[in-house]
Amino acid sequence: MTTPATRAIEAANVLEKAVGHLQKVGLHKGYLYDEQQAEGTALESCRVCAVGSILAAAYGEPRYPAFDTAKSDVTDTAIDAMEETVCAPVPVWNDEPERTVDDVVTALTTTAARLREAA
Repeated sequence: MTTPATRAIEAANVLEKAVGHLQKVGLHKGYLYDEQQAEGTALESCRVCAVGSILAAAYGEPRYPAFDTAKSDVTDTAIDAMEETVCAPVPVWNDEPERTVDDVVTALTTTAARLREAA
């Protein structure tokens, strides 16, 4: 069984990996990944939203996989922690017109650091 401290560290690792993924592929709004881009691009190379970047970091692509409790707990922890950081549901916050990739990177990084401190 994973302890809360271990889960927090794993979630921080996922958030940090999400930063790299987001910086590589770019920010998308409105869905986990850019569906139009996905018509001709590998899913793991499509622009993503904040949640999509977390999922891509954990699962290799920006969508929820078939049921996987261990990883699901980690991504849920990461997303819940992001909601605490941004004081809103992550998809709503991500999709605000003024939201930039730098804002999302900052939130991911800040959240990862907070999780590490708490663990």
